[in-house]
Amino acid sequence: MENLPLDVALDILSRLPITALVRTKCVCRTWQALAQDPRLPIIYHARASTRDPCLILHYDSPIQNKLCFVSINGDNPDQDGSRVRRIDARVNSIMAEYQVVGSCNGLLCVSDALYFNPIIVCNPFAGSYLELAKATQYAQEELAFGFGCNSSTMEYKVVRIVFNFNTYRSLRDRGRPRKSDVEVLTVGIDHTWRYLGPVPWRLNPGASEALLNGSLHWVTMRYKNNPGPRLRIMSFDLAEEDFGEIGLPDCGSLSVCNFHLVVLRGCLSAVHCLDDKGMEIWIMKEYKVRESWSKDYIIGTYLPASLRENARPHLEMLKKSGLGRGSSQVVCDWKNGEILLEYANGALVSYNPENEELKDLVIFDPPKWFCSIVHVESLFLVEAILGIGA
Repeated sequence: MENLPLDVALDILSRLPITALVRTKCVCRTWQALAQDPRLPIIYHARASTRDPCLILHYDSPIQNKLCFVSINGDNPDQDGSRVRRIDARVNSIMAEYQVVGSCNGLLCVSDALYFNPIIVCNPFAGSYLELAKATQYAQEELAFGFGCNSSTMEYKVVRIVFNFNTYRSLRDRGRPRKSDVEVLTVGIDHTWRYLGPVPWRLNPGASEALLNGSLHWVTMRYKNNPGPRLRIMSFDLAEEDFGEIGLPDCGSLSVCNFHLVVLRGCLSAVHCLDDKGMEIWIMKEYKVRESWSKDYIIGTYLPASLRENARPHLEMLKKSGLGRGSSQVVCDWKNGEILLEYANGALVSYNPENEELKDLVIFDPPKWFCSIVHVESLFLVEAILGIGA
């Protein structure tokens, strides 16, 4: 490596798996200097954007939550690279139980799962993080989150939609329309959360399901006291900081238990799980144009071999409830056109639309239970991505 031209050496390093690249700093001083070259994160990011994204697996252990990751090559998903590797993201030094709010441009946003404070933004591979200002906390609250980037200004924002149960405790208030409060924080700029006002609905707890065109997207059910359709797709424009509604596809009876959103082929997509009949995937070919919804894929029922072999205690319950939300998810698509599915928070499967083949992915040393987050690998420090002083 010492005798190679610098640009050649950096090009070689940029092709390494990110965990191997991080470890090169410990080999010798020459390699450490190469790994710390300010051009390497730029070269690595450019190369990573041409590959299939990696998956971060968020899972629970007896004492605390943990993160690991797996890189899967869509062209060769069975290669040895599909080995789970632990991430030391420094999250556990701040909170033991946490939920993932979202991933964007190499940054991961996580929130304390019990008290919703603190919230941090980190690069799990670079080991850098930023703790955000604490938000107002209520005695009994339910939260939906979102994290994304306004591409016009490259500002990263975290959104909180808070439903306060205590507001509707009294008999007088129970019959009136329900509302949630919206707060937003621009990472690296705002020192307090900004209140945007109320919205006339309540989102399911957890993270937004799709980040596309500078907007976050959720599926929400209306309250029985509120007017409007039973199910809605809501969007939040990160630039304008306002909400909009996106028309649903014509796919029959829907609920938050059998319907979720994902980004496929660069388009907003909706997955309708059909009990024991598999799932339909609808793709919105023209963003925010309801008539452009198209049912492009129908995937039949499937039970991965690892679930059959392990005979997990909850498997019978999953069979009875069908392929509802939480038992099967569309995760993302690969550059070769195949679609990645997650079953029962414990098995990954690829679907080939051309021959309709479903194939179990061979993952070495996976956690028993996990939630998959699509993530782009990056070497940039959090401060560099956010454009703030270290």
